[in-house]
This record gives sequence, structure tokens and C-alpha cells, in this order.
Amino acid sequence: MRRNEYIIITFAFLSILLLNHCTTKVSENIIKNYDSLAKMGSELEDTKSPRVCKDPLSYAPYDHLLHPMRTIRVNVHFMNDSSRKYNFNGEDGVKYMKALIKNANGKLTRNQKMNLPHGNDTPVLSPQYRYEVRGIKGENNGYMYHYDDELCFFVNKGKNKNNYNKDVIKKYAVGTDSILNLFIMPHHPDSLATGKYKATSTGIALGSSLKIAGLCENRKEPWKFAPLLNHEIGHIFGLRHAWYKSDGCDDTPVHPNCWQSSDKKGCEGPVSNNMMDYNNSQMAITPCQLGKIHKNFATIGSNLRGMVVKNWCKLDTSEVIKITGDDVWEGALDLSYNVIVESGASLDIKCRVSMPKGSSITVKPGGKLFLDHSRLHNDCGDSWKGIKLQHSKVDSALVEYRGDVLIENVR
Repeated sequence: MRRNEYIIITFAFLSILLLNHCTTKVSENIIKNYDSLAKMGSELEDTKSPRVCKDPLSYAPYDHLLHPMRTIRVNVHFMNDSSRKYNFNGEDGVKYMKALIKNANGKLTRNQKMNLPHGNDTPVLSPQYRYEVRGIKGENNGYMYHYDDELCFFVNKGKNKNNYNKDVIKKYAVGTDSILNLFIMPHHPDSLATGKYKATSTGIALGSSLKIAGLCENRKEPWKFAPLLNHEIGHIFGLRHAWYKSDGCDDTPVHPNCWQSSDKKGCEGPVSNNMMDYNNSQMAITPCQLGKIHKNFATIGSNLRGMVVKNWCKLDTSEVIKITGDDVWEGALDLSYNVIVESGASLDIKCRVSMPKGSSITVKPGGKLFLDHSRLHNDCGDSWKGIKLQHSKVDSALVEYRGDVLIENVR
């Protein structure tokens, strides 16, 4: 045999071997419920699991695939009396609030590094939430005008103080289980007439509704009120004033709550720029604070979750969540993508995970999945395709589980 013929035959033989290796047959078993999990997986000793599902930091949006952008549904109510002279009217109010909400969303996207404590290394995360005015089909466009001589005014001090009063909310709020109702109210003209009462820009969060005053009297540029809106909606979604020790977050240090740097005692150096403090910036949100907000987004059955547009029901095939290392999911998640655990990688799921319609979790040969007191389901009344365990001649996917594990809604 001539040398060239030998080389050609050898190359062809090696190509066939390589092709056979690359097309090694892979089979699949599918876990559809607890019974199939018990048959295909290995049960670990049930030990007391730490309360990671309740820790706000477990929900901090470090990964945009695990925490896609969430949209909070908002309706706006303009309160006025029968004279119609104390608040916005017609398209003026709509135009103003569209600009204000757009700017508030913009400030969220430009989350800043914390000023305090000095020299800190607190991570700066994308907040992954925004507001959108959405009407109720057939009823309104999300902007409503009410003319009520008794309930239209806001008074935040004095004997007629009514900032905590919910009567206007009880009468005019709509869809309170799925909409954040924002009431734009004028300060009472009788209070202003005393000269001692100021038309300050102020607001108060009351359950799932929010009362804001001072916009119509001051008529400043909408962006000047955006920090106020972000601050008050922060209260609705579980945030406290950040200068107190009791706000529940270790990354928001105690401080004297200075508006800006000054000669005043305690205000000489850098001052807070946190959204939940009273300062001239309000542009920083910490991982713990964002975790608190996203934890409320993920809490099934709460009114706050109901205000979030449910964009986790439909499978998004534009991306896949690929696990290539040793990952641990410690907070409840509502996913929009398929999940693949690659060979040599592992995924430990410790809480609730909602899978979109038609999706699956695939564990490749040599990959591992751990289910620790977890629940896998579909939150939208649909079904998903379960856990696919892949096996080859040389390796197999592994599943281990601990404690009460629920696998639901697999077709």
C-alpha cells in the first residue's frame, strides 16, 4: 500500500472513531413527582435546614436570569374638590406623572454606590424592578380624576391631620390585590392660609396604596419628586428608614440622617445617599434592601406579589440558565428559562422554584442536582416537563434529596 493511501485510510478510521465518540447515545429518565424522585434519586439524612428561604440576602438580584426585570403595576388618582382648582386636570396630570414615573424608573437603573460607611465595599446591583401605569381593561387607562370636597385634601400636621387616614383609599382605590394605587393630593387650603403650614413634598405608604402631596402646589420639574416616589414605594415593599439599626439590613449603617454635608455635628463628613434616608440624593439601594423587595415579589399569596406583572409564566427560549460550577439557590425563584446542569457541575435548590410552561431542568451525564426541602412547580396553572436525568455509557446524572420535597404540575 502506498504511503498516501495509508494516510487517507488512517484518517478516515480516526474520523469514524471521533464521530462515534461525539454521538455517544444519551438516554433520559424524567422525574415527574415525589414517587419518581424516590425511585431515581438518593435520599439524604434529614437535618435541620437553616432559614435561608427567609433571609433577604437570598433574594438579592445578583443574576439577571434568576431575577429578571419585574414590573409593578400602578394606577394614579388625582384628587381635587368640586372647584377643580387645587390639582392637575386633564392631560396636564397624565403628562406630568408619566414624566415623573419615567424619571423614577431611570433613577432605579442608576443605582449608586453607598457613601456609608466610609470606604465600604457594598456591592452595587441592578434593582431589577420598575413601575408601569396599567389601566383596567374596559374601565380606565390607569389615570383617574376624582372631585370630592371631603376627601381630596392632605394634612400632615395639626388638629386636622389626616395623613394616616385611609378613607380616600377605601373609596377610590381599585384592584387593591393587584395594583399599587397612587393618590396625588393637594394640601388643604385652610391649613396653608395660616402661614404656619407649608406645602411640603411628602408622602405616606398605607398598605398597598400611597398618598403623595405637594406636587400640584410646587409644580417643580417632575424629576425632583422621583426620589420621593421611590422612597415611598420602598416602604410599601417592606423597606424601613435606613438610618435606624432596626431596619433589618446590616449593609445600611446607623447614622445621624443628615440632609447633606455641613458643619452640623455628625454631618461634617460623607453623608448617606441611601434611597430610604432623608438626604439630597436618595440614589443608593443595598443588596439587603433589594433582597427584601424581591422576597416580597416571590412570596406566594401576598398582595405585594399580586402587584407584580406575572412575566414568569411563558417560557423564554432566548436564553438558558446553565449551571457550570457548584451553584446554590437559597431564595424562592420564579424562572422564565430552561435550566441545564452541565457535566461536572452541581445545583443545590433549597426553596421554592416556579418553572415556566413547557420548561424543564436537564441534568447532563456527570451533573448533580440536590433538592433540599424544596418545591418545584408551575405558579401559573400550567405544566412543565419535569427533571430530565441524562445517562450515557460512561456517566450518569445524579439526584439527591433531603426532607419534604414537592414536585408538582409536571405533565
